[in-house]
Amino acid sequence: MQLHGLKRFLAAAAIALAAPVALAQFQPGMTLIQAEAQVKARLTSGATLQQVAQEALAANVDAGVLTAAMINSGADASGVVQAMIGAGAPLQTVVNAALAAGATVESVQQGASAAGVPADALQAAIAASPTAGVSTGAGPASTSTPTGSAGAGGGGGGGSTTSTSTASPS
Repeated sequence: MQLHGLKRFLAAAAIALAAPVALAQFQPGMTLIQAEAQVKARLTSGATLQQVAQEALAANVDAGVLTAAMINSGADASGVVQAMIGAGAPLQTVVNAALAAGATVESVQQGASAAGVPADALQAAIAASPTAGVSTGAGPASTSTPTGSAGAGGGGGGGSTTSTSTASPS
């Protein structure tokens, strides 16, 4: 009789332990951290980027959050862009999120081209992205004010509008 009670207890414990795993699925309104955890879990279990993109978008996960989560999880940015566009995510959303997550313009171009995005539409999306100049792989965008001897605006130089000095490397 005690063995039967133990079996029931073990069965109930197994169900209780499995419940959180069953709940760990893509859901609308997921935060970036939650989406990253789910993406990592799915990729570790053998899912492809395309499968992850399709599952998450079908569950109404924000396409921007998902794109960033996939890149932050270590997935190849061009593969993420291709998978997201292939799964039906909006081009501008994918471009914005990929660049914001640190993807290079080149990797975004490669992934979008592989997904069949026309070059003119892709260039327009990159140009419209608020982070297009930041992640080109060629260094930071020129959004800072130069200082020191390397062209720091200056003033009071006698009113000359031309400069004959050269910046010396530091």
